[in-house]
Amino acid sequence: MSTACAMLAFDLGASSGRAMLGRFDGATLQLEEMHRFWNGTVKLRRHLYWDVPRLFDELQNGLHKARAAQPITSFGIDTWGVDGAFIGAHDELLGLPWGYRDFSVENMQACTDAIGARKLYRITGIQFMPFNTIFQLYRHKQHRHPLLKMAASFLFMPDYLRFLFTGEAQTEYTIASTSQLLDARTRTWCEPLLRKVGVTPAQMGALIEPGTVCGTADGTDVRAVAVAGHDTASAVLAVPADPRDAQWAWLSSGTWSIMGIETAAPIISEQGRVLNFSNEGGAGGTIRYLKNIMGLWLAQECRRLWSAQGQEYSFGELTELAARAPAGGPTVSVNDMRFYAPANMLEELRAACRETGQRAPESAGEVYRCILESLAKAYAAVLHELRALTGIAFTRLHVVGGGAQNALLNQLTADACGIPVIAGPVEATALGNLLMQLVACGALGSVAEGRALVRASFPTEEYQPRRDA
Repeated sequence: MSTACAMLAFDLGASSGRAMLGRFDGATLQLEEMHRFWNGTVKLRRHLYWDVPRLFDELQNGLHKARAAQPITSFGIDTWGVDGAFIGAHDELLGLPWGYRDFSVENMQACTDAIGARKLYRITGIQFMPFNTIFQLYRHKQHRHPLLKMAASFLFMPDYLRFLFTGEAQTEYTIASTSQLLDARTRTWCEPLLRKVGVTPAQMGALIEPGTVCGTADGTDVRAVAVAGHDTASAVLAVPADPRDAQWAWLSSGTWSIMGIETAAPIISEQGRVLNFSNEGGAGGTIRYLKNIMGLWLAQECRRLWSAQGQEYSFGELTELAARAPAGGPTVSVNDMRFYAPANMLEELRAACRETGQRAPESAGEVYRCILESLAKAYAAVLHELRALTGIAFTRLHVVGGGAQNALLNQLTADACGIPVIAGPVEATALGNLLMQLVACGALGSVAEGRALVRASFPTEEYQPRRDA
């Protein structure tokens, strides 16, 4: 490792976005938040959209602040998966991008029935979620949406935001892999699937690997790097795993919880399809074999409802209240689609408890304890499925992302899974974004070097399973 430099990571999640300045001195990496902003969908006539003009304005603010602080050599953008923008022949945005929670289970089922679930999984190896890009495009085709024929291209969110900076349009592999439109084995677009949903390979674009330099931001010499554009792909890059340990799993914990392993090739089996496991692209030719879990979305929605009722809680306060609530209380199946986009998350949680013969949680502490214990239970179940599918006897679970800050959740997870939990770094997604920029400029030679850099730069905390839990 060599060459001191400063870079900017734009990390956009479904509820917030950040511009994180990374300073690399040749041996360690430091992070500084330069800009933070709210994100969320806007509801227009019953449909949910992303306000990308405002998002791009926030990114420009972040770039301006970073450049005012010191010279930077590059920037990268990572976001949530599946969603994207239709672009016209003259580079114009054709309508706001749809938000992924706008798409229904019924629409997914109709598309799956038309193609065949086994066939679709054999090709793509991607889990079935209502918002996958293939199902979004299928709905547009069924509704004869004019954008399918009008659009010159479709760009996923990080690719589109990078395009706004540079004017260069490329489609990065890891974000494209979330679409359920790639052949998992060849890592290319599956043309029969594209035709089935009304788009062409030309519209979806040629795929590039993470670490590709894609021009510069207009009016600057700051290089745009196509990092691992899917936020989970970036987060996994920054998991501080020891290369001598082959028996670790990772958990990216945030609005969504995503658990999996890193592997060299896709794992596609009928059992994996039934259990709804996914083979998404990673950097360096890897595959992220994973499963989505509904995550802290349940808590975020409850907190939003409490706020609307005049009860303001920080997540730290909620954790303290949950720690005082009785252990072993009610739990729910967090991946039940009733929690995907309910009208009232609090009432949905309470109804689910009552329907299973449990006492419904009432206080904020009881509700949050219910969510945390339910998540830990779900994590243990998915880890058990991973063992069955891969034959790996896991010895540790690395938890990265915002959820790594929650000591109570980490301890409940260690107890439920029966193995140590290594928590941190919290800013794994931004770090993975920066690591790929360091690879692009030649300061790092591999993902393994990047993980060593993370271990040297950021502390972790270990949670041992309690025997009496």
